[in-house]
Amino acid sequence: MKHTILMITMLAAVAAGAQITVTNATFPVVGDTLRTAIDEMPTGIVALTPPGGNQQWDFSSLLAGFTREQIIRPAAEGNAAASFPEAEYFVEIANGGQNYYNATGQRIELVGFSGEDPLGQGFQVVTRFAPPIIERRATLEFLAINQSSAALLFPFSPDDVPGNIFDQLPVSPDSLRVRVAINRLDAVDGWGSLTIPGGVYDVLREKRTEYREVRLDAKVPILGWLDITDVALANLPVAGLGVDTIVRYYYFNDEEKEPIAIATINNEQNAVTSVEFKANNTSTPVHNAGNPRPGIYAYPNPAMVNVRFDFVNLPEGIYKLQFFDLLGKEVLYRQYAIHGDQTEKMDVSSLRPGVYLCSVTNNKGKIVATRRIAVVRP
Repeated sequence: MKHTILMITMLAAVAAGAQITVTNATFPVVGDTLRTAIDEMPTGIVALTPPGGNQQWDFSSLLAGFTREQIIRPAAEGNAAASFPEAEYFVEIANGGQNYYNATGQRIELVGFSGEDPLGQGFQVVTRFAPPIIERRATLEFLAINQSSAALLFPFSPDDVPGNIFDQLPVSPDSLRVRVAINRLDAVDGWGSLTIPGGVYDVLREKRTEYREVRLDAKVPILGWLDITDVALANLPVAGLGVDTIVRYYYFNDEEKEPIAIATINNEQNAVTSVEFKANNTSTPVHNAGNPRPGIYAYPNPAMVNVRFDFVNLPEGIYKLQFFDLLGKEVLYRQYAIHGDQTEKMDVSSLRPGVYLCSVTNNKGKIVATRRIAVVRP
């Protein structure tokens, strides 16, 4: 009996020792470069395991066409530094924007940002969260639970919007404003090992459930500010308004500064829709997160069944995707409506093994990219 108790005690100690603790030593600092990749069509990924310890998550099937780089730069070098005097550093985001962060010993906070408006109407804003959004915490341990909230409020003129879609409103507002309310519950509900392309890591899994509400107000003469969210949803081509629930699983290691993986879950919370993960393969093309230049990335290459195409920073429109054999004969054709960054998958199983030229053409007939794709068979 004594030997049994001793054995159980030893096993419990070993299991407890496998639980890592994530400290602020993993917080990014000025001068760091974070490298991640994104698979927008993950297959074979099981992230929604029950809470608990000593788990093994296998994300080795993830694919990505390029590596995204984020360089941690001093806040003073940012184009909106004066608006965020408390910020320590910034990183570039899509479409030339910048996120500003404040770091303490216990947390990293997103103070605010400069860049394109959250409704995607094409005008520039500089705005802050009140209070800041908590991006990282330390010390992070299994079973830690944290709640946080943040709000965003910024006014703008209808004249700021290209094309002024707000002319379609039944009233003529003097000014408009967006109100964003964010409430988040973070729970470290699992620990174990995570396998991604190029590495295996001990991790803590943190489930982040974010409830976000975006409202639109109009300032009307005499009446003052009115909530016109429902009117806008019914009459205007404005994305992002209303209530949304976003669930993501973050996998943190106690040595690496990037999250090892961030898995985004669908609205039904029964499948993974995308995974951002630490980029260990430096042979893939590098795409700066704030680089506005368009790009098209094809992978895997060589391909056996499917080829994925990442369309990055392309102007919105209709694009043709054509495969030609080496004699110049078209052998495969698809057409896509591209809206921002987008991933599409093409089945090439009907093609014979060999090398093909893949051409991407916009709606004006201009070739925007050509790739050489090899098709192989097992």
